[in-house]
Amino acid sequence: MLLGLLLGGYAHRNVTGPRRELDAVAEAGFREQRAAVDGCVLTYAEGPDNGPPLVLIHGQGSRWQDHARVLPELAKDHHVFAVDVPGHGGSDRLPPDRYTNVAVGDLLAGFVRQVVGGPTIVAGHSSGGLLALHIAAAHPDLVSGLFLEDPPLFSSEMPRLITTYGGTMLLHADRFLAAGRPGDDFQLYMLQHGNYFELFGPLAGPITDDAVDRARDRPGEPVRAWYLPSEVTVFFDGLVRYDPAFGAAWVRDGGRWYAGFDTEAALTAVRVPTTVLHTNYFEATEGTAYDGAGRLRAAMDSADVSRALDLLPSGTRLVQVASGHLAHYERPQEYLDALRGLSGRITTTG
Repeated sequence: MLLGLLLGGYAHRNVTGPRRELDAVAEAGFREQRAAVDGCVLTYAEGPDNGPPLVLIHGQGSRWQDHARVLPELAKDHHVFAVDVPGHGGSDRLPPDRYTNVAVGDLLAGFVRQVVGGPTIVAGHSSGGLLALHIAAAHPDLVSGLFLEDPPLFSSEMPRLITTYGGTMLLHADRFLAAGRPGDDFQLYMLQHGNYFELFGPLAGPITDDAVDRARDRPGEPVRAWYLPSEVTVFFDGLVRYDPAFGAAWVRDGGRWYAGFDTEAALTAVRVPTTVLHTNYFEATEGTAYDGAGRLRAAMDSADVSRALDLLPSGTRLVQVASGHLAHYERPQEYLDALRGLSGRITTTG
């Protein structure tokens, strides 16, 4: 009886959790809107004007909704804008040659100038952190503070990229397009060719088989299963609306994503209060961010973090969180505390 109740509660949370989170976002006053910027239509969620502006830029393969767990709290003190990066969510796709950190970053800077009005705190997760870094470095008049949530600084540059866990999806995006399958379901391709469930150990095979069946039965819809927590399935919510050409740009032509962008120069150019949040689960629990084959299992190792801090402004704060990569979803309170700490510094110095 007790086991049945526990399983029922667990399944109910997995099935209904994402919808309840988005309901809370709507209740907090967020509304989804669209804006045309430089010929690209961007989808974004805007909260009530309760304080200084804050722009949230999600990571690769995600969408604005994956910030759902932190949006209601952030809206209490900020005027929040959570934007879908081009090639993601409800925003337009771009021609493949426009998927570079400079071109997409400039487009998002145009969003800040046109929609937000700037200056604003810019908070970017993962690849969104690289975009936020470009905006802060190249458009300093638009940025009052910079929050870098687990960005792949240095580790996502070729050829090192292909020796990281984060590079796996980008390699598959390149292979997906090379195979001439642009009309196929990239979510299904990733399930068939990736190893997303490997952390489930001996259950990885059966879970993958079931997920493949579900993806085939409902093409274009994110995979859902009662036994999978939303911390796992949130990945599929973004993947079904993701342009694989965005990922391929990181691999092709020696890493076209970085054309015209120098990480060290950008870090050195930052002049605003900055916080770096680094998820260091494997280093904290196993003493190393690398697996037995020498592959990086995190966005950055401790050496990457130290290198970035040496280049960023004096006073930049480092927050270490023993979490998976999606800290704002897996550890929302730690994320909120770190972002509020940055906001408080800007208020004090401003």
